[in-house]
Amino acid sequence: MSRRKRPKYVNKIALERMQILFNQAEKEFSSHPERSDRYVKLTRNISTKYNITLPYYWRGRFCKNCNKFLKPGANLRVRLSGNTITRKCLECGNLTKVPYTHKKN
Repeated sequence: MSRRKRPKYVNKIALERMQILFNQAEKEFSSHPERSDRYVKLTRNISTKYNITLPYYWRGRFCKNCNKFLKPGANLRVRLSGNTITRKCLECGNLTKVPYTHKKN
């Protein structure tokens, strides 16, 4: 039995909803961090339900281990060493290493 494909407007609405939730998570983090964590969890649920990959600029804004919203300096430690960016979640201790290259002048 084959599944029907979802219309494109459904994915567009899902992306818009994810955008709204991430913006709300950023606004609410200083006053209600548990609420911003809930927004991140809802965003991840939407992305898995509709099979949408998160855009690159959102992927580093939450911990993939504990689903907490991350803000550098508050609950995220960022270190540059060699050719890697190391991000450590201060909530669960999860380390994420991302390679990068230096820009040459």
